Amino acid sequence: MINTYTPGEEKDIQELIRVMKDYLKQEYPEGKILRNFHPKMHGLLKGTLTIRQDIPEALQVGLFKEARQYDVWIRLSNAPPKVRSDKPASGRGLAIKVLQVKGEMIEEDPIGCSTQNFLMTTSPILSTWTIRLYKKAIKAVLFGLWEQLRFAINPSHWRSIYLTLKYSAKHDNLLSQTYFSGGAFRHGPDHFVKFVLTPNNPALGYTLAEPRSENFLKEQLKEDCQEREHAFTLNVQIHKDEKEQPLENTSKVWKAGLVPLASLNIPKQDFDTEERRAMGEKMEFSPWIGLEDHTPVGGINRARRRVYKELAAFRKSL
Repeated sequence: MINTYTPGEEKDIQELIRVMKDYLKQEYPEGKILRNFHPKMHGLLKGTLTIRQDIPEALQVGLFKEARQYDVWIRLSNAPPKVRSDKPASGRGLAIKVLQVKGEMIEEDPIGCSTQNFLMTTSPILSTWTIRLYKKAIKAVLFGLWEQLRFAINPSHWRSIYLTLKYSAKHDNLLSQTYFSGGAFRHGPDHFVKFVLTPNNPALGYTLAEPRSENFLKEQLKEDCQEREHAFTLNVQIHKDEKEQPLENTSKVWKAGLVPLASLNIPKQDFDTEERRAMGEKMEFSPWIGLEDHTPVGGINRARRRVYKELAAFRKSL
């Protein structure tokens, strides 16, 4: 599979970028501009990613070529475009930036060192599976009831709406969730994979003495990180059959087992500082910031490359 832009894709991507810039201008007419999506950050955490020694030889490529440990940054967030309460059903995001990686890069990181980024959410799918549908759905999400009604009355959009609602959920604890890469990626020259991050302690819940506040996910995360360390396992699902693991259609859950590649460890820490908050807002994440061995594939990933890069530059320019 070759990641190339067709004229139709190019037109849709340009329109998508324009729509998202218009939203940012409208939403933040003065002052600091936040991200289009995942603007509500719960915290930027320090951690380590430890590559396993027992990875199957065929999967020992790129970041996973040898057993070693990397320092990482982990940004946890709510997915919706507006900063709102943590109480309603929603998607949550977990983005990992692995530091000081070695190898041929797709794009360099503005942070000042070579990194591998993983962008993951609590949904196992991306509910818009073509760039054109992605463009229409984004417009509906960003510009209120009228646009949402226009989107909803089209029967060809109903499956996307159903999937969005199906995989939105209420969450009690960010450290007990499973996170998914959504789109597919190359894994060296011979494989395609999706990444799945599974919690080592899925039983973690809400333990604070007071009722849930509008920001209870951050409050719970603060207490959990001050009490003890936490961990996840980074796995891959391997593409073997296009019917069961489609590369382009991100709306279908892959039917494939998990192969563990690394441990993500989060030490005890106090992350709720002015310096850490500023870092988390400034830091850029993109699935295209990383090694060529892990090149994103599929139309939605092609759109994300342009959208993420141009909107990050736009936010900094104002």
